[in-house]
Amino acid sequence: MIGIFLSLLGWIGLSPVPFFAYLIGTTEPALKLLLSILLGYPLGVIYNDHFKRHVRFRNLFFIITGLDIAIYNFGWSFYNNLIPGLVIYATTKMFGANGLNVIFTMVFNMTYLLVGYVNTESEDYDITWTMPQCVLTLKLIALSFDLWDGQRMIRGRQISETNKVTALITQPTFEGLMGFIYFPACFLVGPIFSYKRYICFISNEFPVEKDYENLTNTAFKRLLQGLGYLIAFQVGISVFSMKYMMSDEFWETSIFYRHFYSGLWAHFALYKYISCWLLTEASCIRFGLSFNGYENYHPGDSVKAKWDGCSNIKLMRFEGATKFQHYIDSFNCNTNHFAAEYIYKRLKFLGNRNLSQFLTLLFLALWHGTRSGYYMTFFNEFIIIYMEKEFEHIISNTDAYKKIWNSNAKYLLYGFLKTYTIVFMGWSLIPFDLKVYNKWYNLYASLYFSGFLVFLPWAFVYKPVLIKLVKWYNRSDK
Repeated sequence: MIGIFLSLLGWIGLSPVPFFAYLIGTTEPALKLLLSILLGYPLGVIYNDHFKRHVRFRNLFFIITGLDIAIYNFGWSFYNNLIPGLVIYATTKMFGANGLNVIFTMVFNMTYLLVGYVNTESEDYDITWTMPQCVLTLKLIALSFDLWDGQRMIRGRQISETNKVTALITQPTFEGLMGFIYFPACFLVGPIFSYKRYICFISNEFPVEKDYENLTNTAFKRLLQGLGYLIAFQVGISVFSMKYMMSDEFWETSIFYRHFYSGLWAHFALYKYISCWLLTEASCIRFGLSFNGYENYHPGDSVKAKWDGCSNIKLMRFEGATKFQHYIDSFNCNTNHFAAEYIYKRLKFLGNRNLSQFLTLLFLALWHGTRSGYYMTFFNEFIIIYMEKEFEHIISNTDAYKKIWNSNAKYLLYGFLKTYTIVFMGWSLIPFDLKVYNKWYNLYASLYFSGFLVFLPWAFVYKPVLIKLVKWYNRSDK
């Protein structure tokens, strides 16, 4: 009940949060969010040490602590996160676990979220009840699909091996559903996880006691990494500032400087999300939710569990990215998994991968909000990935490409590709951060719309030229 206690202090003017927010140069909602995220770790300790043994009270512990966090951050607006849970429980009972329930759940939750955005969204970074709502939207849509997949399995229908892992044969209990929704480690910013994982966790199917030392060490390591990235974010945004990028002074610098600056700004701006995900992952591990099978071992070695089942960031892949596909593979992994399994693959009936990918990115843009910047960012992702895949397919099998990677020239190529990814990640992320058309358009103008010049003409200008060059090289090499 810490959240409610702090809320009461705030209502009577005795909360220390506004003072500390001013001291470190952030907003009160942002500091409250950080405190709530950090609270997940000790809650995991308390749960395992005191509440886990009481089987009847496990869901209740998650509901009370999650509601406490919701009330602390959003006050009476917390009811907005309760309504979709009540609705899916009722519609599953009413319609059954079928395709109609999936359609209703998707339409209702996306509509509810978008109405929330319209009523709360501003030009700044908003911390309102829509933040956990966007996480909850994906969790409930996935739940409806998993229930449908379970019924299809019962009827002998074919579903993918991945869907079999999360498919549900029985419907959630009301207490279980509320515990799943308000699970305190993930309620605010994710990561999303399946109801099947939650049931396995709540039913003691994960080897928490058997691997407790490894679990606690892994959780603490992730906690330290999260705090490290949080510090790096604070330092980074103090050096690379969006406010400076919007100033007249920025226009007076060279075009190369502006590109590098915006790229480095974006890299550090993403640390905000990475730090949050690392901290929440640490809490998930500390609870014991993140079990993901066992590591490979040799005969005679002790079995060691893996606790990366709720990981939302692959740090080495992200930091070493040399193409945008690496960013997609490493960043916001659970949301990308949702998009792949519940949107992209479910659009297979369209018979067109590019169309399926475009509609998937459109869904993700809509899920983020109504501002034009979100749609521009995901459009950038579409045209960049489209170009990268075709470019790599054309040159990857050429002798010249293989010779470069087998010589010392590979270091120069790596440096070039690393620079390319950082610079154009800045280009892609600018609209996402600025949201409003006139803001991101003006900043794009300062960059001379370079991303559009690089990626948009690919199919009808650069691709034909590249194909001819490759054919010429192959003939001359013979």
